[in-house]
Amino acid sequence: MARWFRHIVVDDFSWFSWVFFMEFKDEVFGFVWDLVLRLRNESHKPMRAIRSDNSGEFRNSRFENFCRDLGLEHQFSSPYTPPQNGVVERKNRTLVEMARTMLDEHKTPRRFWVEAVNTACYIVNRIFLRAFLGKTSYELRFGRQPSVKHLRAFGCRVFVLKKAGHLDKFESCCLDGIFLGYASSSRAFRVWISEAKQVVETCEVCFDETMPCTTPTFELSGDDEEDTPIFEDEKGADDEDLCPRLPLHSPDSKLKQRLAPLRTHGKVTSEIVPSRQVQWDHPPHRIIGDLHQRVTRFSVNSLAFFSHSAYVDTFEPRDVSHALSDPNWVNAMHEDLENFERNHVWDLVEPPPNCRPIGTKWVFKNKQGENGMVVRNKARLVAQSFCGRRG
Repeated sequence: MARWFRHIVVDDFSWFSWVFFMEFKDEVFGFVWDLVLRLRNESHKPMRAIRSDNSGEFRNSRFENFCRDLGLEHQFSSPYTPPQNGVVERKNRTLVEMARTMLDEHKTPRRFWVEAVNTACYIVNRIFLRAFLGKTSYELRFGRQPSVKHLRAFGCRVFVLKKAGHLDKFESCCLDGIFLGYASSSRAFRVWISEAKQVVETCEVCFDETMPCTTPTFELSGDDEEDTPIFEDEKGADDEDLCPRLPLHSPDSKLKQRLAPLRTHGKVTSEIVPSRQVQWDHPPHRIIGDLHQRVTRFSVNSLAFFSHSAYVDTFEPRDVSHALSDPNWVNAMHEDLENFERNHVWDLVEPPPNCRPIGTKWVFKNKQGENGMVVRNKARLVAQSFCGRRG
């Protein structure tokens, strides 16, 4: 069934949105009726008013009786004054712009605009923040933060697992499809199956978000039509067919009289214009080199390596007892203590009564250079500040 109209409902407090799609405009009353009754059951706070424009589907006796029975105030915006109902008008523009971008991202056919708008509304409720409250619309309505781990790229290529009962032994176990959004009444994804030409809701889906959908973008109708190539092969086209030859006639006498003065003014020189054609057929040896040449690696200078290892240690000690057994790490510890003394990091004082000083710990680390070799043994004396108590 074709959907030609959309209707957007926005909660004025949380800005949580609902979008409905209709074939005729007079169907809006049924959607609003169901939504209001559902919200009255879900929310503990009463609904005060309904604000809409002055269109005929809202200003009628059915709506008036409905609002009067439920004790709701029906507010209208002035004719041709969208700013008076700016929340819904701006949300409508946001959803349309998001849907247009989502359709263009993976070149999804435009006939899926309903799914794109519905998915855009689903995403907006979970990621847009209410400015002065600092929370999403979903959190303001349900009291918990939404999960966004299941969000996927709209229009990407997906593979749906076939059921075992409908699968032959050597048949493919998956169906190719297009991701179209999220189910409203279950934890499932909506997928367009190209082979069956229908939308299914399933949770057994594998996503390929790097590949666009395989359905051509110009296929807007449901009829099966043969795909015509957009670009034709230039090598297969013949110049004689594109430019038909015309019969040549000898110039008349008047044309010869006009061309005669031009022949007497001088000689016309022709120059050879260099061709701008780029040569694409390069010789293979200029592209990939010699295929039979073996790969050579840079050898490490063994003398320099052992000379460097004589002054530093390549192993990191686990504690002070292991470090004190190695003279290289002892020198690193002395260097750190000399830095403390040179920079006057501390002053030795008597601890206050009934107080225990904070402990210290040595941290050992090897510093490596660009080639991965150890260039320095680094030792740091740190305070265990996590053991301290305030006051």
